[in-house]
Amino acid sequence: MTKTLPNYLKVHRGPDHQNADAPRAGLPTCPPLDAVEQFWNDFSCATGWRLDRRAQRRDEPVQVLPAVSDVDLGSVFDQVTDLDALNGNAPEHRVDPTTGVEAFIDPASPSLGRPHYAGPEITIGLGKADATQLAESAARITAELEQTREALRAQSVELAARAALITGEGEATRLADRIQTLMSDACQATDCDAAILYLLDDNTEYLQARAAFGISPQTLSKAPRPLRGSRGDLEAMVRDVVTIDDFAAGSIDTWNAPESFAAGVCVVIKSADVPIGTLWLFANDTAEFGERDSSAARLVAAAISLELNSASHRRDETVTKKQNVAVRDLATWQQESMPVGAVLADHWRVDGMIESPADWATGWHTWDVLPDGSMMLAIAEAVDCSVTGVMHATIARAALAAHTGYRHTPAQMLGRISDTLWQTSTGEQLVSLLYARIDSETGEGEVASAGSITAMIGNRYGYRPLVDGCGEPLNSHIDARPVMKTFRLLEGETLLAYTRGMASKEADQRLLGNYIRTSMTNKDRNPLATIRRQLADQPLMSERGAVSLLRH
Repeated sequence: MTKTLPNYLKVHRGPDHQNADAPRAGLPTCPPLDAVEQFWNDFSCATGWRLDRRAQRRDEPVQVLPAVSDVDLGSVFDQVTDLDALNGNAPEHRVDPTTGVEAFIDPASPSLGRPHYAGPEITIGLGKADATQLAESAARITAELEQTREALRAQSVELAARAALITGEGEATRLADRIQTLMSDACQATDCDAAILYLLDDNTEYLQARAAFGISPQTLSKAPRPLRGSRGDLEAMVRDVVTIDDFAAGSIDTWNAPESFAAGVCVVIKSADVPIGTLWLFANDTAEFGERDSSAARLVAAAISLELNSASHRRDETVTKKQNVAVRDLATWQQESMPVGAVLADHWRVDGMIESPADWATGWHTWDVLPDGSMMLAIAEAVDCSVTGVMHATIARAALAAHTGYRHTPAQMLGRISDTLWQTSTGEQLVSLLYARIDSETGEGEVASAGSITAMIGNRYGYRPLVDGCGEPLNSHIDARPVMKTFRLLEGETLLAYTRGMASKEADQRLLGNYIRTSMTNKDRNPLATIRRQLADQPLMSERGAVSLLRH
């Protein structure tokens, strides 16, 4: 059995209608007090003071009031501090909770129950100041408990909808409220008193209570119950819904009801027609459920499933939007960090381009004038076409920038970049890179290439290949093995280096050489722009990167 949604919903709302320890006879029982309310009741009995609810509603500091308005027989016996005095003849000491003044009762006196005040000399009860201090501490603890319950409620509904990134705390709370409202409506439609939503675990072996209405919150903290042997849940998953008019109708409760109620309805919760849990509706008394009750239960189960699926889809949309924002930021950074075409030196003009079918680019190009006055030109592309390749190319670019500040040859530069990739590699950080160094006075240059970068020199008479792009990428071996070439760039000639995406069937080396020849014949100062216009109508199947250096 498989499922598409996890079983992580834990929300609760509504008063308690059934004690989990009550017998199954179906007799009405008093609803158990919430732990917080039970604590304040015990506080009043133990101290003789009660919490001022009016001050609490007005957000005023914690205040206490006497638990009784007058000192009567009941209040006196509630303040007993010496139990032996009830069976002896010695006067028993009491404390008036309104004043904190000691009183005593003579058990032998016929007027037992009428307190006699002994004066303010001896006080043995809990005074108002001490009670207020204790109440303040208790109020902080109970407030923290309520905050913890609400946080658990919101976090659980996020998990239930696979929505850790659902859209924020407000959306999670609204989802929990909608599910609670549906469970409340189900109880009203079927004349039931409580409802519990159980969802399967990932292995479809256990059912965990993830939402409750009209029952003690302690239900949600119970251990998961096994699906095996849970007849009611299993039949609901097969028949969609089952109704049990009396859990104790037979000699043995074969339904294995999860809570101590008299009757109930169990309906399956599905996602894409796959059971992911069950919804139990419980009644305190035996009932006669009909088709109307079954239909109402099915409608509510479908609505709960729809809420969970909708929340999951909203989560996915939110994640996609955040991913798109991150990709846009990456693309913006790449675009802003690329140099634009410019005059590199007198009679030397450089330009570059990158076109990618993805939102990011795995290649880059750069140029600069070195401290000794020579010009350098570089173009690179990662072998990995994913975002991981972007990181590889970025490392290579950072290494290039770090090593251009001191004397080097093109072969030494590629060796140092390869060492950086090798030392920082947690995988195969393979990068193709071409690095050229040119003397601006003579046009003589040297180029080192690794990987699939291709280069040629063209003029108005034709072109000549410089690098064939059949080398091994950097980081293929512990030592770089670049292809070394020397060349001389004459006036009216263009050096063009490009990545494997440019060398397609529609734009092979011969065609690119013809584009350069046409541009030089027309005395175009930017031959790369001419090539780009010629390729504008070609489908962009892979990333295209190129750089040109014109001597005019």
